Amino acid sequence: MQVIFSTRGMTISNSYKDALTRKLSKLEPLLPIIETKAVLSKEKHRRTAALTLVTKLHTFRSEETAGDLAVAVDMAVDALARQVREMKDRVKNRKARAARRPAPAAQPREGAALDVTVRQVALKPMSVEEAAAELAQGSDDFVVFTNASTDAVNVLHRRRDGGLGLVEPVA
Repeated sequence: MQVIFSTRGMTISNSYKDALTRKLSKLEPLLPIIETKAVLSKEKHRRTAALTLVTKLHTFRSEETAGDLAVAVDMAVDALARQVREMKDRVKNRKARAARRPAPAAQPREGAALDVTVRQVALKPMSVEEAAAELAQGSDDFVVFTNASTDAVNVLHRRRDGGLGLVEPVA
């Protein structure tokens, strides 16, 4: 990992640079770091540490101010670690959600036979409310019924967000 140091209004020793490099290298197991930039500045009674991590896909930045430079650096490193952990958690959770979702059915090649499962359902005349009650007590994701008020075939289905959807034919 390459660390670029920049100071404003102060100078830092090589031993302090090494200590800061060791603190930043603790983030290396979390994700591969390409480059780290550290801008340390001194103004009247405050010290500021601005750290930037550059990785292959993301750039993380943290700027902290405190009365002591070591405290500002520690807070900035902690903020970077928190940002990296949150990003990794978002990626992990997104992958977990995608794994739970069933894969889309492959489109059949032209001339290939379709593999279709046929299920015959008895049409019962009922209202939308009755169909919703039947959907709630059954294990199916849909109910096919004849709408009692329109005498048309309707489909009531469970949506991914947990709500219900109604499919009505257009005359």
